[in-house]
Amino acid sequence: MKIKRSHYLQGILLTGALSCYSLSAYADAPAITTFADQQIQQGDTLVVPAKLSNANKAGTVNWSKAFGPDDVKVNPLTGTVTWQIPDNLPSESFYIGVRSSNLEGADIDTFIVHVGVSKVVYIGPNETLKNFNEALGAWKEPGKNYREPGTTFVVRNGEYSGENWILGITPSGQFFSLPNGNENMYTTLMAEDPGQVRLSGGARLMAEAGIDEVAYWAIKGFFMNKGRIGADGSNCNGEEACKPHHMKFIRNGIYQDHSNSYFGTGHSNYILFENNFSYGGNRAKFLAYKTKNVIFRRNIGRFDHNEKHTGPKNTFSLYTSIDVAAQNNIVVDGDTKEFAEYGELMGEFACPTTVGESRTVWDRNIQLNSDHPNSNLDLQAGKCDATIRDVVSWDIKAPFVVMTRSPSLFDHATFGAIHPDDTPLVLFNGWPGRNARGITNSIIHDVSKGPLLEGFATGTTTDLDGNSMTRFGVDTVNIDDFSGAMALDSSTVNTTKLTYIDPMWSTSNPTGGMRYLVRMEANSNMSGKAKDGGDLGARVMTFKGKSGTLWGEEGFDTETNVPVWPFPYQETAAENMRTMEYTGPTWVGSWLSREQGPEGTLSGDRGYAKADTNLTDYIWGYLGSTVPPMNVNAVGMDKSVVIRWDLPAPRADITGYKVYDYNPETQKISNPRNVGNVNSATISGLVNGTEYHFAVTAISASKAESSYSYPVTVTAQTHANPMPPSIQKHD
Repeated sequence: MKIKRSHYLQGILLTGALSCYSLSAYADAPAITTFADQQIQQGDTLVVPAKLSNANKAGTVNWSKAFGPDDVKVNPLTGTVTWQIPDNLPSESFYIGVRSSNLEGADIDTFIVHVGVSKVVYIGPNETLKNFNEALGAWKEPGKNYREPGTTFVVRNGEYSGENWILGITPSGQFFSLPNGNENMYTTLMAEDPGQVRLSGGARLMAEAGIDEVAYWAIKGFFMNKGRIGADGSNCNGEEACKPHHMKFIRNGIYQDHSNSYFGTGHSNYILFENNFSYGGNRAKFLAYKTKNVIFRRNIGRFDHNEKHTGPKNTFSLYTSIDVAAQNNIVVDGDTKEFAEYGELMGEFACPTTVGESRTVWDRNIQLNSDHPNSNLDLQAGKCDATIRDVVSWDIKAPFVVMTRSPSLFDHATFGAIHPDDTPLVLFNGWPGRNARGITNSIIHDVSKGPLLEGFATGTTTDLDGNSMTRFGVDTVNIDDFSGAMALDSSTVNTTKLTYIDPMWSTSNPTGGMRYLVRMEANSNMSGKAKDGGDLGARVMTFKGKSGTLWGEEGFDTETNVPVWPFPYQETAAENMRTMEYTGPTWVGSWLSREQGPEGTLSGDRGYAKADTNLTDYIWGYLGSTVPPMNVNAVGMDKSVVIRWDLPAPRADITGYKVYDYNPETQKISNPRNVGNVNSATISGLVNGTEYHFAVTAISASKAESSYSYPVTVTAQTHANPMPPSIQKHD
């Protein structure tokens, strides 16, 4: 039986600012009628209608996709889900989350789509197979039809504990394994509903090779309390049978204890960690060790506490691994250094090379509100050849921001609100070695202490293959609001390639580009100033890398044009992080001289995880501007269009919204229409067959009007029919 998981109230305050709001029109937040799971074949079109159980009370709702494969579409007026299944998609089972919102709140419901899956087996206390031991223990036993490659195992919602819930090698030496899939079909192990199968008491989800080859698995939707999720192999003199490969870990979560608890993979190839969340203890949250072709995509990490381990600390550790990508990950609210024992600060994005070289690409990652550095790029037993693009690192209290001795390049970075608790040696350290390729097309703003730079010199260096690469130094960078020395060695900075413009938007500086952390505003003082003709600073508005793709597959490192915001699965991550409460020793003093202090208690109910916000609004509102409405959708009608949107989370002082015309060539807005405190507007008097562009802003009673999130493009048309077609059934 499917259960409801996510129901969110907007938290309206009935003040004078909301006098135009009508309670009688919206008595209830929407309640989605539970979707049924679906089975479909490659090449077919999935069409699933949606409905509300309280449609007569919910008023006008805006439907959208909460999470799921990038190609899935949701009709904003009806909620109908459509997905054209590619002919060449390997068999696998997928989650689709559908969201419905109105002025009162929102609801999310999830269903499973089995694509080309011939066998679905259920595990749970009321099923024939009660646990992993029964379902997966007889891993070579003949005649078991649930041991076929490509089977999907669905674990019924519930809380489970102990050795019977281990995937991998148990302490007693048993081996629980999924049947291997192949390049045309994945074997899937998944929760009935994402986040609603909760494992603890020694349970683990590990693809462990060595006893037998493990390959082509997808593990989805589990929450692990103090355990591990990932893939571990062994060296085995290079034998591929000892290395897990072609593994997907999607939409899982871990609360970590102090050791041996994390998302990780070692001695493995072609591994994907996507849309997971990790928080709590231990010194790393996501780890790749001696791997090749690994992707960390769209994950959320929070570094909370670290007792009993004085080793290096980081959130993502891309450790002696070749061709590893980190795409659109978020590390947030790691501002609790008093609960972390002494240990080397490796940065929330780290690349250790103590046992060999690494090659990594980091795209569109965000670090926000942290006592940790952004990155430490090592040079010990080999280089870390790292390219870091469109990185945001903001509100940092660490004694340094970047330490790089390897041939790294930071391109289109936004660094700011850097206020070290300790006196730094240098904040951006490229010494010794002078291998760093530089910082280009970037912004460094609001730095309270220096020196700022060291070792970023021009010249050349070499990559791992011995090819020559240009070192740009500090080139085309805007530095503003900085106190302290520019550099330990002034010869490392070419000041002719710096600008000193205030980038921060305010009512007194309306051309300032930085109104929101995730982009520069169009037509601002940061527009067009980069070497490549783009804006200075980072842009994190769309996803890099198509969902579900492994390294080398079509779309794995390309632009998707899929909006990042609202961030998928953010509600489930916050719900879990919010409930954390940890009591343990505190630590006082600088990182170079730590002493144990009194016992303290750390709550997870802080920062982005608080109930009155969400990850999207937290990040968009961090600089103080009004958050614009998200999930802006438009549908063409006869000589008109219908535009709908979701409301910002903390909306007590939102008095209304405006709909503007948007010019995609100039990126300017015009012709504002005050539409009131609603979540929908109809624009009439249009010409059928003509394409129109609109943008929506929010009006605040206490702050200035917001900018817009994403403009929408829509065509007025006579044949528009918002009613869903009949569902296409597939046997």
